[in-house]
Amino acid sequence: MSDFTFILNPIAGKGTARKVLEELERLLPGLGLAYDVVYTLRPGHATEIARTCSSPYVVAVGGDGTINEAANGLMGSGKVLGIIPTGSGNDLIKSLGIPRKLHACLDILRAQNVRRIDAGQVACGNLTSGSMQYAPGRYFINGVGIGFDASVARRVSEISYLRGTLLYLVAVLQTLGHYKAPFLRVSVDGSTTVGRKLLVAIGNGKCAGGGFYLTPDAVVDDGALDVCAIQDLPVLKILRLIPSVMSGKRVDDPAVSYSRTTSIAVESAEKLTVHADGEVIGRDVFGVKVEIAAGSILIIAPRV
Repeated sequence: MSDFTFILNPIAGKGTARKVLEELERLLPGLGLAYDVVYTLRPGHATEIARTCSSPYVVAVGGDGTINEAANGLMGSGKVLGIIPTGSGNDLIKSLGIPRKLHACLDILRAQNVRRIDAGQVACGNLTSGSMQYAPGRYFINGVGIGFDASVARRVSEISYLRGTLLYLVAVLQTLGHYKAPFLRVSVDGSTTVGRKLLVAIGNGKCAGGGFYLTPDAVVDDGALDVCAIQDLPVLKILRLIPSVMSGKRVDDPAVSYSRTTSIAVESAEKLTVHADGEVIGRDVFGVKVEIAAGSILIIAPRV
């Protein structure tokens, strides 16, 4: 039995991952590890590989979407997740202290320092015979976005000519041109607010969208989720907020509110877009439920 199974996503980072994957396959034989390498062939394949492989350590080599798929396959298995980031955004690693450099990532894997961190579970709902019916939920590690940031994630998946932070900034600007903030009913810890919201971001990690710190105080192992809600704003005001959101600190603006919770529900009479870990999981849905799954993931990461 191999100690490590490396799940490689060849299209991560809009295809730029291929160079990293070539170097990784060159380096692996010299690491003294018993390993298997499996390439993903389709959406959801990383989940299947993680669930069925016999290795105690499963390494996702890709972006946040690949990590998400692998994590969903590992839930409840006792297997440990490792990460080599090759995506466009690579947001989760900012909360774990995992570096971008391949050699540094391999050193972390060899050290095998295992942490237990939180995940979350998200379910999307639709109206059926006048009542909200929720589909089975899926897990996420970094965060969920409802509204504008999910629409940006949707646009990111459509842009093939850019990479990294610039990709997300262009997607933001292109989405601003036609986005209409939905009227939301947001329920957190028994308190409900209503109104038009630009977005509601729920973070287990502190960063999303390739460098937007919507939940900058989030901690991956505190047993809670951080929530950022931004009111409907004119385009010029949104543009002025962007540098503050990218600063890594809380935004001091009355249109931006923060809270911490273990569960949240968002419903609307208008169609919503939802992302989990940067991948769109809900298109034209009317409800979203999110709750913490505390301490549910074992992960190789630097010591804190």
